[in-house]
Amino acid sequence: MLVWGFCCYEDDNQAWFAYIEDNHWKKTPLGDMRGEDRVRALEALLPRRQEAPSLARDAVFLEALRDAALLAGLDGAACLHCKIREDQQALAEAVVHDLYCSALPLLQILPFAAGTVVPPVPGIRLLLTTDPPEEGFEGAFVDFTAGQPSLQLNFPRLNFAQRTARGLLAPLGLGLLLSMWNAAGHTVQERLGAGKAEEYADLTAWLMLRRSFPGGEYPITEAEHEQLQRRVEEYEARG
Repeated sequence: MLVWGFCCYEDDNQAWFAYIEDNHWKKTPLGDMRGEDRVRALEALLPRRQEAPSLARDAVFLEALRDAALLAGLDGAACLHCKIREDQQALAEAVVHDLYCSALPLLQILPFAAGTVVPPVPGIRLLLTTDPPEEGFEGAFVDFTAGQPSLQLNFPRLNFAQRTARGLLAPLGLGLLLSMWNAAGHTVQERLGAGKAEEYADLTAWLMLRRSFPGGEYPITEAEHEQLQRRVEEYEARG
């Protein structure tokens, strides 16, 4: 059995990258994983990604995978679980790199772990492992072990931010939606800080809709509306 693994997570407001070397886990502190700098950091941390077969060979699957990663990132309880073979380290690195570069908002961190051995670190929500997910997990499951990758979605309770993103994906496309989302997220960050800009996905969605789709109607539950109202009041009080 091949022994390899790597992960990125946050602990006490510090980002860490850990990897297996000589059968032992080694970890190193990272800088800010929010914003443009994270792309350069991942390029240095994931050198084998360039050895992987191109993910873009199946454009339809890649688009669906990126959309699923976005939806998973907008719910703190959801995850994206990928089943891989033990010889697919390069693929695992390529998937992590692509999703961070092409599918996740700049202020969003999806803690990840990959390998034949996965460490018990907190908050992992992007997992690439040789094992299938536990029964009943929420999020998306990708199987890379077959000849043709497959994707299964299990989002039984989409929240306001997820429903908004899913509704805009078709008319806008992921690239334009992310650009608009990032602009709204940076505005929230300027007033409330990066932590709340990531946590308050519903506030980012509301601000984006107010700016670009003022006449649209987007479904929201009573509980979600009450929470959003409190966050809007907090946001406007800092204006």
